[in-house]
Amino acid sequence: MRPVFCFIDDSAFELEVFAKNIVPAAPGLDFILTGTYDQAHEKLGPRYPALFILDLYGRDPDLPAKGVPAKEELAAEIDSMASLDAIYEGLEDFPGDRVNEFLKRMFHLMDTWRQLFSRVFRASGQNINYGLGNLEAARQDYPGAAAVAYTRKSMISDAVEVLAEGMDGLNLKPDGPDDEAIHRATNTAAPELLKSWSGIVTRRFTSLFQGLAILLVSAGLESDTRQLREEAKLSPEARKILGSGYMNFLKAAADWWTYIGQKPSI
Repeated sequence: MRPVFCFIDDSAFELEVFAKNIVPAAPGLDFILTGTYDQAHEKLGPRYPALFILDLYGRDPDLPAKGVPAKEELAAEIDSMASLDAIYEGLEDFPGDRVNEFLKRMFHLMDTWRQLFSRVFRASGQNINYGLGNLEAARQDYPGAAAVAYTRKSMISDAVEVLAEGMDGLNLKPDGPDDEAIHRATNTAAPELLKSWSGIVTRRFTSLFQGLAILLVSAGLESDTRQLREEAKLSPEARKILGSGYMNFLKAAADWWTYIGQKPSI
């Protein structure tokens, strides 16, 4: 069977962009595109996914949603921010590394916009708990599957948090000034995105294979480690130790190795 990638995003537009521009670039894969984890889980049925591609920002029911902030409210905050003049003030006479000082000031200006962006997002009732919740559910049901964040609006602090929570990687969604430009940018970026995701799956599957091999060796079943590539040849003792969950993973892994034309390193 063909490996399965699951894309979960609560935006109908993002699902459309993915379906029209990324799915056609990978004819050897099956894709499941949904707005919720439960929908993806139902559509998977007995199949074990190779990868979850997870949008991060979404509606958090625990946050009060105030909607779009008033223009006057944002204008007042923006007016209080440092101006470009403040960045250059005294820079010519700075008694040290002027380039480093300039970059520090530029970052401070940018960071005030980042903080404003984060506040606006929270006020709209959204945060990254949407993506983290989907990650937690995926890890519970499919611990062997890889998972990447795929986001347009996240900041570096979000990246740090999701990687600390166990995400295998993070990719930025291609951007553009309008919907048509986003479609074009995504179409252009599709081959590199798929290459990145394939590498992430291969690394996770290889790491998990090695962990399962160590588990079997620890149980005195060293001969079974050579059969991990062909789960049907595993002994009953090895099957019992691995359990049904990892047996299903091994079937998905076999499909993956066939897809990429490689054998796992054990």
